[in-house]
Amino acid sequence: MKKYILTFCLMFLCSLSFANFSVTPTVVNVSGVPGASYENVYLVTNKFETPMTFTVTLSNGNCFSENEGVDVNDWLKIEKTEFSLNPGETIKVPYEVTINEKMKGSLCGRVKFSVDQSSMINLSISVPIYVTVEGTENINFEIESLDLGKSDIDEKFYYRMTIKNTGNVHIRHSGKIQIFDSKKTKEIKNINIEETVPTFCESSKQFVDSIGTLEDGTYVAVFTVEDLGKQATKEIKFKVEKNNIEKIKSFWEKLKAKWKEFLKIFHS
Repeated sequence: MKKYILTFCLMFLCSLSFANFSVTPTVVNVSGVPGASYENVYLVTNKFETPMTFTVTLSNGNCFSENEGVDVNDWLKIEKTEFSLNPGETIKVPYEVTINEKMKGSLCGRVKFSVDQSSMINLSISVPIYVTVEGTENINFEIESLDLGKSDIDEKFYYRMTIKNTGNVHIRHSGKIQIFDSKKTKEIKNINIEETVPTFCESSKQFVDSIGTLEDGTYVAVFTVEDLGKQATKEIKFKVEKNNIEKIKSFWEKLKAKWKEFLKIFHS
């Protein structure tokens, strides 16, 4: 009797694809207790104009270090590893995930679908599958570093944030950025941080994005990220001021305006 496993697949409106074949879903996440199993299918569509033969191979992804020795083939089984499709044909490729007693924290595998288009080129799509072993999770992460800087190209401010994951499961953080005045008495901006790519366990990952433009002044930015019921916060104080070229340009524009006003009064 199979035990129940919670799972979800991230599907885009357009599946992960090349012009000539596609695979759905693009990402699979499975969560369950040791002894549980889960079955589902991948959908592979041949968009070539001729019949093609596909192969499926498995490889290990990022895993919690205590899972060393646990191979992806120990917990992930693919029923069809080679098949042919006519133009426009779609096939279901069944797979099964079984969580065993040796597995802890999180594991990741990759399912690669390949097709030989010719003797010179091999096209492939690699689909990640993540497994979290319930009851063994250690969720622990922090904002390791945080920097803010202004771009000379678009005059926007960008942040560079490093997330350090010291737990044993991967996280996909979301959160918010609150921009306050220098004394944190007034909120100037509130920006959402959308869920993003995973930060794997026992590793760090850098994220860069824009917070837009700000008037000259001193600000405090408070970053809050969260996932799996936990959150991390870090704040940074920074100053916004025009660069020298902008200052000179502004000075001459003001001087020109005053001169025009003087001439207007002089000739009246």
